[in-house]
Amino acid sequence: MPLEDERHRMESLLLQIVQEEQQQMLRLGFIEAFIPNVESPVRCNIFLSANWHICERLLLVIASGNGIQPGIWSRSLVLESDITPNQYRSGSMLPYLHTALSAGFGVIVLNPSTNSVYLNKEKVLIPNSENPEEHVRYVWETFGTRSACSQVYIAAYGRGGILAKHLIDTQPNLCIKTAAIAFIESSHQIEKSDPEEVRTLLKSRGINWQRSKHAAGTQLGTTLQLGCLSLSAGEPDGKKVTSSNTAWTIAASMDTVFAFFESARNFVAETESKSEMDQIPHFEAVFEAHEEDAEMIAFHDDLEEESKSEGARRSSRARSMVISTSMSVSDFEMLAVVGKGAYGKVYLARKKLGRNAGRFYAMKVSRKEDVLEKKQVEHAKLEQRILKAIEHPFIVRLRYAFQNEHKLYLLMDYYCGGSLYTQLRKRERFDIAQARFYAAELALALTHLHDMRIMYRDLKLENILMDSEGHIAITDFGLSKDDEKGSTFVGTAEYLAPELLCSQRTSTSYGKSVDWWGYGVLVYEMIRGQTPFWDSNRRQMFKKILLKEPEFPSDLFSDVVVDFLKQLLIKNPRGRLGCRDPLGGPAELFSHPWFHGIDWQEMLDRKLEPPVRPVAFHDQAVSNVPAMPESPTSCGKLSSNGSMHFEGYSYRGSDVLTGSRAPSYITDSDLRMDLGECAVDFTNQTG
Repeated sequence: MPLEDERHRMESLLLQIVQEEQQQMLRLGFIEAFIPNVESPVRCNIFLSANWHICERLLLVIASGNGIQPGIWSRSLVLESDITPNQYRSGSMLPYLHTALSAGFGVIVLNPSTNSVYLNKEKVLIPNSENPEEHVRYVWETFGTRSACSQVYIAAYGRGGILAKHLIDTQPNLCIKTAAIAFIESSHQIEKSDPEEVRTLLKSRGINWQRSKHAAGTQLGTTLQLGCLSLSAGEPDGKKVTSSNTAWTIAASMDTVFAFFESARNFVAETESKSEMDQIPHFEAVFEAHEEDAEMIAFHDDLEEESKSEGARRSSRARSMVISTSMSVSDFEMLAVVGKGAYGKVYLARKKLGRNAGRFYAMKVSRKEDVLEKKQVEHAKLEQRILKAIEHPFIVRLRYAFQNEHKLYLLMDYYCGGSLYTQLRKRERFDIAQARFYAAELALALTHLHDMRIMYRDLKLENILMDSEGHIAITDFGLSKDDEKGSTFVGTAEYLAPELLCSQRTSTSYGKSVDWWGYGVLVYEMIRGQTPFWDSNRRQMFKKILLKEPEFPSDLFSDVVVDFLKQLLIKNPRGRLGCRDPLGGPAELFSHPWFHGIDWQEMLDRKLEPPVRPVAFHDQAVSNVPAMPESPTSCGKLSSNGSMHFEGYSYRGSDVLTGSRAPSYITDSDLRMDLGECAVDFTNQTG
């Protein structure tokens, strides 16, 4: 066979192998993302695990070299390997990825070797990935910084070691979070010009594994030039040693690499708290570029359950790097009680000293005792992780979090306009223009959550707050879920989607379609002043949700609004506006005639004038503070479990300035009692 034909055959085979490996990654739940974006004809792909944005530990996989793509470590090994049923290919990334996911890591697989494509027979550089260094910086700045992780781990192969070193040199926030770097046959070297921080990090948290004739685990002489411990991985048995066997080290060292990661996790959590405290000024400098405070960078240990073994408790304590400050409730002036919920209260608080002294915050104070008794620990942790991960103009931002022996404190932006529920009750209903503006901002926020694979599940007017300028923001993520399917009965009765009501009786799950149903109910309520299926008898209300169509009084609803809402309130989720993926999903909603004329980028940038500027009530609250019968620092009843630390926490409540609707949990028994025989199976329906 001519050399050129053989080369073409090998390239075609490599492409096929890469596609097969990437399909396997998608089956593991990875998401394929594109740089600069999916629409660009000049682009490269990366892969992110479904939990990358809310994980506690994030693994960056960096492999760089000729022909290396996400899914394979080595071009030569995958081409040489034989396919064995039920086994991974040699040179495949899948064993590492599967092990990482099983250990609870979030994962980002970078693609630094793809820097250009041929377009019309011309080589064109890929924006934001014109060279390997630009690629890794862009991925970290675009995705890594958005992750809620407290620790970052790096697995770097070959020239990927150079890129890992480049990243920790150029990204101070990554340097802070890096717990361990596993170099495999790394090409990096320590240089005299390297900053001391980089040298220290490599020396204390890096290990390189390389093929060697020495016994596995033997320290090698390359330690000095690499600036980190270098260990032998041994040699392939019974094979001729060739250059391609370099990638053999990847598989040979995998178990040791993850053991190293686990020991680094424990070491960081148990021994670095004090040293990190000494570096707090450094952390503040790093985060100073943000407009808001970042004084609380990470929080606390996991709750230690009595049933856990000592080893499990040690593992639990080591789940995140502890970087705490001396912040406490005494750093804030408590001005008024502005909300009450199932686990505590919401206070209007003002920061006394330091950065942003005098600024108002909403302080959610939750009783640990109640969170434990109601078995909401996991919901509390998840809400905290979601809030840390999200940055969006129409979603409430987390600013501080701390705890004492008995309570959890969560400080967020204070929205002086109250909730949309409050605003609506003042006016009875919104006019079409007002409702359209709030619906547009809310659609952007909801789409962002879905893009991050988060179901909100508790959309209602009480959970939509208004700032001093009249813009809105979603709050309260206590019922949210960090994937695209659910089966639990949660939500507020008036907003429950048909498929959620039926999910238990039909043994089916539901998806993000429940949010678009709730969105339709909320828009309807803004215009009419009541929800479309309201009935004082809950059994009848559930029947209406399942079987009846909403009414649209002609004096309130225009034809275009009726069309918009009818498409949102379709019983079958497959036909619902925002969910019809083959037709464009949310893009179809944004292009609906009711939203005609909206500049969505201007809307996202908060440049469009809101229809209402609320009258702030915090000045009145400051001048006439109501009596607070319970101090946010008082302990109340303490369980026999004693002092406990929570890694995440939340407060589930809503405005009580003018009252609010019933709590959000709908129990299984409630639905069995109320639904009767009305449940419908949507799984086999179309249209």
